[in-house]
Amino acid sequence: MLEGGIVVSESCMKPKEERPSDEPVVSVVMLVDTSRENAQVVLDALERQTCEAGVMEIVVLDMGEAGAEPLRMPERYRVKLLRRPGKEYWRVARARAAREAKGEIVAFLEDHCRPEPEWAEELVAAYGDGRWAAVGYVFKNGSRDSWWSRACLATDYGVFMHPREGGVAPFLSGNNVSYARWFLEELGEAFEKEVVVDYNVQQRLLASGHGMKVASRVVAAHCCYGSLVALCAANYEYVRILGAARAGAAGWGVAMRVLRAVVAPVLVPPLRVWRLGREMVGRPGGWRRYVSALPVVYPVYVAAAMGEASGYVWGVGDAEGRFAHWELNTARIP
Repeated sequence: MLEGGIVVSESCMKPKEERPSDEPVVSVVMLVDTSRENAQVVLDALERQTCEAGVMEIVVLDMGEAGAEPLRMPERYRVKLLRRPGKEYWRVARARAAREAKGEIVAFLEDHCRPEPEWAEELVAAYGDGRWAAVGYVFKNGSRDSWWSRACLATDYGVFMHPREGGVAPFLSGNNVSYARWFLEELGEAFEKEVVVDYNVQQRLLASGHGMKVASRVVAAHCCYGSLVALCAANYEYVRILGAARAGAAGWGVAMRVLRAVVAPVLVPPLRVWRLGREMVGRPGGWRRYVSALPVVYPVYVAAAMGEASGYVWGVGDAEGRFAHWELNTARIP
């Protein structure tokens, strides 16, 4: 079957099965460390979801040290709290939490990404016919409105900014995204190896002939970093991991790695800027928002391309540990 230029194999369409009455439909997975205040805002937003109590469970992996400020868990929904004091790689913690999920849908949320009240209900509806292996969200500005927060949203989630049309997509957002549990089980151990960069998981999904889409009514509000340094550093480490994984999976030799490393910082930033502009300018007020965001967008894309080049030449190094620091232990603007 061909939809939106993407082949969706009929064999990947999983029949909708009757679920046991005591199991949730959607499991929300969230990692928490030192950013307790923002995490509490997300937990409070989950408490306010419009879906029935039995539809959703919340799996929280708390990596905070002993003595960290306790979090107030939602009372309306089933909560599974996992305590893992100390630091571990983002992918290991994320996969560990996902393995505890019992829902048909495993929905990841960052500790600074606040779901709208209808988020869970709309997510369940988006998976309705059982054919999708992954469904992506669309994003609003979760920080107080300013030029900086709007530019950060365009940089991180410009392609998926609300409002936008939904439908079949060649890739989805990273970190804040959902997968059908049957697909994660199909991945097996490969999920833990690749989940630090969702792009890698999604490319494997497409190669398997499965379907994924963006759901325009599944909306979350994303909070931004407070500085350009933090935004660039997080993107550098994240894309370094992606580059190392891509080079390893493709089996590139030294010459190809070096060639890609030379080309990436030159060609990738303008290509990404062009793609972002193509997505944004067709929306009401999109051209103005696009141009306004460029002073933030371009240096971040350059930093990401440098990270990609580093991954090609030097491998992952300690990028996973540094990325976890920026992701879980760096303050966001509320």
